[in-house]
Amino acid sequence: MAASVRDHQMFSGRGSARQDQDQGPPGFSNRGAEAPSPGTVPVDVNAPPVMDDGAEGEVLELEHMIGFTGKNLDTIIAHPRLSEVYVKSVGSAVVVGDLNDPHNQEFLRGHDMEVTALAVSATGAFIASGQAGTTHRKGFGAPVIVWDFETRRPLLTLQGHTEKVNILRFSPDEKFLAACGQDLLLQIWDLQTGELILGKKFKQVVAMFQWCDVNQKGRRNVYDIAIGSSNNVALDKLYFDPARQQWILDGTSMAMPTAGMTRDYLCSSRSADGDELLAGTSVGDLLVFKLTSHVYRASVPVCSGGLRAIVVCPTTFVIYCGGGDGTVRKLRGDDMRWTLEGEAALDGAVTSMSMVSNGTELLVGTESGRMYRMLVDDLSSQLVSVGHTAEVTCVCFGTRSDVFASASSEGAIKVWDLNNYSVLAETRVTAPGGARCMCWIGDTAVVSGWEDHFVRCHDASTMQALWEIPNAHRGAVTTVATHSDASLSYVLSGGEDGSVRIWALRSRELMLQFVEHKKGVSQVLVDVKSPNLVHSAGLDCSVFTYDLRKERRCVAHMVREGAFTGLTQRLDSEQELVTCDMNGRLLFWDCDVPDPVQVLQSPQRMTMRCVSVSPTGRYLAICGDFLVNVFDLRGGVQLMAQGLGHSEPVRDLYWSPDEKQVISVGDDCCICVWNFYGAEI
Repeated sequence: MAASVRDHQMFSGRGSARQDQDQGPPGFSNRGAEAPSPGTVPVDVNAPPVMDDGAEGEVLELEHMIGFTGKNLDTIIAHPRLSEVYVKSVGSAVVVGDLNDPHNQEFLRGHDMEVTALAVSATGAFIASGQAGTTHRKGFGAPVIVWDFETRRPLLTLQGHTEKVNILRFSPDEKFLAACGQDLLLQIWDLQTGELILGKKFKQVVAMFQWCDVNQKGRRNVYDIAIGSSNNVALDKLYFDPARQQWILDGTSMAMPTAGMTRDYLCSSRSADGDELLAGTSVGDLLVFKLTSHVYRASVPVCSGGLRAIVVCPTTFVIYCGGGDGTVRKLRGDDMRWTLEGEAALDGAVTSMSMVSNGTELLVGTESGRMYRMLVDDLSSQLVSVGHTAEVTCVCFGTRSDVFASASSEGAIKVWDLNNYSVLAETRVTAPGGARCMCWIGDTAVVSGWEDHFVRCHDASTMQALWEIPNAHRGAVTTVATHSDASLSYVLSGGEDGSVRIWALRSRELMLQFVEHKKGVSQVLVDVKSPNLVHSAGLDCSVFTYDLRKERRCVAHMVREGAFTGLTQRLDSEQELVTCDMNGRLLFWDCDVPDPVQVLQSPQRMTMRCVSVSPTGRYLAICGDFLVNVFDLRGGVQLMAQGLGHSEPVRDLYWSPDEKQVISVGDDCCICVWNFYGAEI
């Protein structure tokens, strides 16, 4: 969610060249960009803000997060009691969603890195989430957070793991939580006290952890646990030793064939009668173990690409297997006798699968970023949501406020409907490095610039390729813009080669070229008032304005340091240009003044990647590191709100034409949809 300027004062101001801007806005200082005011409150941009869904006067509200990479197992889970509710990981957030209402999302924020493991307790009262090792603090700690589902509040933050948490499992009686990590550790905590009752380091990563029987023995229960690592499966007992006054884990390995059974385990479950342990392996077979005799019984070939998910129906005894080949197979049997009753193919390797509480559906997540509802009877499926599976590099709106487009570093282009967050059209271009930038032609076509030096255009409704400009630049095409009216129509592009080129929109012929920048061009735009003027900003700390009729540069602005990463233009105040840079500065440029007329400096010198003036011209949005910041330009430059939604740096943002929403995209493969209420204040 967003926080007000009273909570986060991130910018200080340097003296203005104008009388009407001598006074800096609240939270700003006139001491200079290199020396922020001692009263400025620095903000830890890596720390998630306190979430308060009932906060009054909130200007920037996180409405929706689009994303699911599918690269971690078991990161989409259906709630065991509420048939319409599911839990999934999106970047560093845990999202509680509604299968019937895509607008109904709640966000559990407490992690500072990608959430890599999820678990929901048997009654659905608790959620556990674990993350990748943090790069923001020493030690690469990977904490586990236990959440109260009813209140959506954190109950416990459990430390001890580093690198990455791979597996989380609640005990059947909800008294304990087990976590297995990339650091070879198995840790088990008491959920009532948060106390670590057991910590054990293995020689190899624990790839399978399955709670089995719970037996009463005196005052405390005894737990049977199946633990699997490479080439080994053991059935252990967890019990409390009164003599040592501590919990003990010991047991025996399963009896395996003497040769030919080298396996890496990916998932596990118990049979409906509790007599067998079912394990999925990297070679795609289902291994069956008898829990009573501790003996391996059978290997059942199921799929290719690894058996990554197993779900057992407790009433029908049917087993559903999700494979790395994108198939879901329905098996029935036990011991050494198994029959295939049905199968279905999905888009992408299956990485998550769970039974919806009504028992009639499966919730399935795949490596292609898709989530499906699948009927257990005939395995027919319905697509619920789609997400990018690589860094989302750019986003833009056309003329409609309910449709936007995004593109990623793996070459995927998607057109989204904000009414239900579905994909209206999508395509994938096989091009090294993927897309770098994009813009619309009206609301009919999407133009994109690519790492492979191409400019491409796709029909927005079908994603059919309309045309392309090969080798548009001698390097990656880093920025594009378009203009079209009765008198002038062109495509404007900038590249890593430092050139700005103007192409005829209809013929795609090169009309003009300007080679003024000494380094790559980071942003080009068409002047808001005169379409015969275009502007460019570059990594060489320069901003140029070109007159297309006179075919020459007419204005130049430069500074000594700070590579410009973004450029926008005000609609008021003599249509000043605004740039952001790698040193955390916002610079305001007047065409008649050689130096910036105002400089705003972030005390943290956070890297700013994008800056955008709202459609009415009153507001200014920037993305810096993990934050989205919104300023009010009326009567000065006042920081209104900051929103933290991303777990990795934000790459791009864009205002909706009606100014009611801001869309931000980032390296965490997520798209954040922000509601903006500035006009209501």
